[in-house]
Amino acid sequence: MSEILVIRLLGSVNAAAPAETSVQWLLVDTHGARLGTVLQGRLGDAAMLAQTRKIVALVPGAETLALNPVLPALKGNTKLSQVVPYALEDQLAVDIDELHFAIGKRGKSATTPVIVASQNLMMTWISILTAAGVQPDALNTDTSLLPLTTSGITILIDQGRVSVKQSDSTVSTLDVSPLSEALHLLIPATDQPVTLYITETEYEAEKTAIDALYERAPNLSMKLLPDGVLPLLALQATQPSAINLLQGEYTQRKKTQRDFGGWKVAASILVALVGLHLFSKGLVLWQLGKQETELDKQIQTIYSQTLSVNTPIKAAQARPAFETRWHQLQELRKPNPLMKTLDVLAKSTNAKDALKIQEFNYSQGTVQLKVLAPNDQSLDLIQRQAKTQGITAELQGRTPVDEKIEGQIAFKSASGV
Repeated sequence: MSEILVIRLLGSVNAAAPAETSVQWLLVDTHGARLGTVLQGRLGDAAMLAQTRKIVALVPGAETLALNPVLPALKGNTKLSQVVPYALEDQLAVDIDELHFAIGKRGKSATTPVIVASQNLMMTWISILTAAGVQPDALNTDTSLLPLTTSGITILIDQGRVSVKQSDSTVSTLDVSPLSEALHLLIPATDQPVTLYITETEYEAEKTAIDALYERAPNLSMKLLPDGVLPLLALQATQPSAINLLQGEYTQRKKTQRDFGGWKVAASILVALVGLHLFSKGLVLWQLGKQETELDKQIQTIYSQTLSVNTPIKAAQARPAFETRWHQLQELRKPNPLMKTLDVLAKSTNAKDALKIQEFNYSQGTVQLKVLAPNDQSLDLIQRQAKTQGITAELQGRTPVDEKIEGQIAFKSASGV
């Protein structure tokens, strides 16, 4: 299941030391369900979890302006983002060139939610996150993520600040002390459903002011947030209605390159291991090729000594010639001591024995063999194997040579052929 890291910037950012900026963070799945506990600390600490996850950053909505205008119908190729700044110009006290406009999805009504933020703030937020190693996929204001109360009002009390979301999705935020004054200014007497979200700590501190709210809003429903506001906001951040500030010139590029960078070390190790594996295999093949060449030379010597050959034969051709002669004898069904002796040698030795044939003579049905064997057991094995083939193998001498045994063996068919 995909994981989303939700990071909330708390208060003002630390431009001089981005990694030291105070934040809260939480891991959720694609539906907003929690995958861990709410943590609070430095932005640099949260960045360690950001390498391979989708990132949603939450910024203070109190520093932005949330509007819900009725926008004109568009014709041709005109984009809504081109129209919005001029449609809202009369409602703004700042030059529209200094502002950034993020447009949400039009709801059932004719209005369209728009969040307005200063260009300076946008650049500050993005630079702080990027400098700390966090590249957000979405940038949301915390107040825009308040859940909607159907045909009613939603209230969030967070760190003494009151945010109110009306049924038409407009959001108002007020930071006035005491809290009772802010509640009185933002929430008129109403019979509409009212949902109040507040942390347990703040409820205990402001219980009197909140209980007084029931007199003006009898349909008030209070929801305590034991783990703070972030789980509530994270749940809403995964919804399609969440307005992403990263629009227009702030649209983020795909993070393929960044994500690959997170795997760069692992990829380098994998390449090195594959290279090492291929090198070791190549070394084994080279050693086997060298052993095969040496064996071909020994076969060439035996071939030249035992068979009447007028034309010298190359080492690589000696083995096929032997095999051809062997098949010919098999077809003629003629028992041959030479072939039997070679069969004995093939079955009683292998590459790890390092058995080396020093002399090989064949005359009148008898094979005289001088070999350099690693130990006495190798010579005994040759004798036992010869016996199973109906050949007498007489060990005529064994001499120690450089920690090995030089043996002289005479092979003769038991039938005397």
